[in-house]
Amino acid sequence: MAELGQFLREKREEKGWRIEEVQAHTKIQKRYLLAIEGGRYNELPGAFYARAFIKSYVEVLGLNPEEVFSEFDHDLPKPSKEAIEFPSRVERAKTKRSPESKKSTTVLPAALVISFLVAIVGIIWFLNIGNGDVASDEEEGSPNQEEVEIINEPQESGNNEGDGETEAVNGTEEGQGNNGNHEEDESGGLSYEETTGNYNSIYTVDSASLEIELVFEEGIDSYVDFREEVGGTIIEVADPPAEALEQEYDFSEYDTITINAGYTPSLTIYVNSEELEYAVDPEERDLQNITIEQNG
Repeated sequence: MAELGQFLREKREEKGWRIEEVQAHTKIQKRYLLAIEGGRYNELPGAFYARAFIKSYVEVLGLNPEEVFSEFDHDLPKPSKEAIEFPSRVERAKTKRSPESKKSTTVLPAALVISFLVAIVGIIWFLNIGNGDVASDEEEGSPNQEEVEIINEPQESGNNEGDGETEAVNGTEEGQGNNGNHEEDESGGLSYEETTGNYNSIYTVDSASLEIELVFEEGIDSYVDFREEVGGTIIEVADPPAEALEQEYDFSEYDTITINAGYTPSLTIYVNSEELEYAVDPEERDLQNITIEQNG
């Protein structure tokens, strides 16, 4: 029997607990708990799940996961990290969540078509006016009052249109400025507050809804579960990345939710469609807790 498994079993028996009681507290299947106690990590669904299950087991026993992991580091399953190059979270977010980029591809062709039509209409108008002037000169020899008015009206109209265009441009710029400020206000819904012990970063969101999206990088194993507080009872366990790279969860009924993330370098988190920026660099600390508190 493995050292760590023996240690956990002894601590469980000291509390007088049966394995079923640990299962009730951790929401981990009994066969997985027995596999941990027996050191049969190959029976668990991946190395990251093994480490996450062990962490939950340790916390339920009232022990410090950091100390236990440090003491039994030689006995813990080691996740394999594949050397795969992926776009950064920022690049992926721009690609996935920037509808403006799609709009820009259609605006240019439309502008060219409109310019071409305006040019054709202008040429036809010019030719019609020119023919009318020639006919009038041949019949009467000089322009009458109506012709003078016809010739002058386009100039006045052009001036008015110019003023209108200036006002329209100014109005558009002002409108864009207002829209920009509005977007910034909306994007400020998710705010970082502080990082406490156990690498728990706390954020607040000014919304009555709490929708969380997880985006995993392909080919890299990871583990995520959701709790009402750090070290608390597991509410839900995310599907393995091999089953779904993008997963959405709605926790609007909870005032606070804690995301227990097993490997943050391969995980992007969105809260109400806004990307969460890690307060702790994932390259320095891969296992993190992320707590989201609702203020709405």
